[in-house]
Parts: sequence; structure tokens; C-alpha cells
Amino acid sequence: MNNYKINKNYEKEILVKTLENFDKIGEYVVEPSRNEIKRVVIDEKNFCKTLNIKKFKKPNFISNVIYKYIKGSKAKRSFEYAKKLLEKKIGTPEPIAYFDKFGKDKRDYYISEDLKYDFTCREIFWPEDYEKVKEENWYKKIEEKREKVIRQFAKFSYGLHEKGIYFEDYSPGNVLIVEKSKNYEFYLVDLNRMKFDVKMSIKSRMKNVSRMMEDEKLTKIFCNEYAKYCKLSEKIIYKNLNKFIKKHKNYVFIMDLTRPVRRAFKKKK
Repeated sequence: MNNYKINKNYEKEILVKTLENFDKIGEYVVEPSRNEIKRVVIDEKNFCKTLNIKKFKKPNFISNVIYKYIKGSKAKRSFEYAKKLLEKKIGTPEPIAYFDKFGKDKRDYYISEDLKYDFTCREIFWPEDYEKVKEENWYKKIEEKREKVIRQFAKFSYGLHEKGIYFEDYSPGNVLIVEKSKNYEFYLVDLNRMKFDVKMSIKSRMKNVSRMMEDEKLTKIFCNEYAKYCKLSEKIIYKNLNKFIKKHKNYVFIMDLTRPVRRAFKKKK
């Protein structure tokens, strides 16, 4: 087992034992699908920590060759990109280890700390998803702070772009938010598709955030705040962002429309 790397603060023996028992321990963070993500509490040998373990789907033959000789596995990239983000002072859960081709089924694993967060960008930018719970106390609290969170998120996004970081999976569920002293800290997760040291035009910046939002009012708040930092007019920011939002909506519509056909084709294969 040579394809692994472990943060110096953690013991290999404990992590290997945890992965060997992955199917028997912990709880799923989300329902298992292509990948499996579990929250696991470790308490042994004076070591007490809650871990977040992602077990990646087996890649197909072509992807396997690309990962092995060109890009590195998704687990390896997640670990290395997390370290890069922290070096650049961008929030992400602490990277603990990655293991490639581990166990009898030779799966790839990425292990990070389990971050205790208050909500995600999904609750902030997609309020219609929460129509059924809008009268509940937790949601009312979010509603009260929505604009402030969006403005701070715009500042965070600008900082991300200025540092040349292009997060290809910059979507609502991949940004965790922690509230601290009435301010907000943002943490990126699902990191295996990132680019660093990228020079971005306003078009590429707005394309990058276009999956994050759709509501016109909330989008305008974001644009108003982002414009303060990039020294461009709010109208230019909104025009570019709205164009890419519409493109993404059309893409999602087509994918939803063709999903039954694509599934049938996969089954035949």
C-alpha cells in the first residue's frame, strides 16, 4: 500500500483500521450514490476526533489511466488541493489523509475533519427549497441574516478569484458557512476539481459563480457587493452573471429532459 499520504498529526494504524471497517461504522452524511460519505467518530489511544470519510466510486478504464498517469486520483487531488487552499488562507476542513486503491475492492478514500457548520449556501441562495419550513425558527434566523451573508460571500468569492483559484464545483452545497461573532466564515468542500494561479476575466469569474444562485433579487445583492471590490459597475457584473445563470438553467433543463433516455442507454451498455 504505497499510494497514500497522511497528515503528520495522525497515526496510520488508526486510519487504516477505520477504513477497513468503513462499511460497519459511522453514519452517512448523505444517502450513498456514486460516492459514499460517512461521519465517523474515533476515540482510541488518546485520539478523539470526528472524521469525514469520502469513498469514491471506482473510475472506468479511461479515467483510471488519466488519474494514474496525468491528474492523480480524486482522493489525492482533494488532499493536495485542501492543503493549497489552507496555504492561501481559504477555508476548508482540515485534510487528514488520502488512500488510493485501498482494500479488497481497491477504492480511493479522502479523509478530512468533520467541520461543524451552521448552514450552507443552499439555504442562503435557494429559499424556495425551504418553502415548507419557512415558519420554523431555524429558517427564520437564516432569513434575518440572508443579505449580510450574501454580501460577505461576495467578498469571499472576490478574494478567491483574486488569488487565482477557480473552483469548478462552486455550487451551493459545496460551501459550508460558520457563524462567528455575527460574521461568517466560508469553507469549501468537494475539492477534486480545482485550478490554481488562473487569471480570470469578469466573464470567467461570473461563470464560476453562476451555479450558486438564480433568484434575481439575491443575485443583484451579490453583484452590488462584488462590484465594490472589482471596480466595475454593478450593471456589468449583473449582465455577465445573469447570462451564465440562464445558460446553466438551460443546461439543467436539457439534462433533466434527457435523463430517462441516458439512464436507459446506460442499462443497455
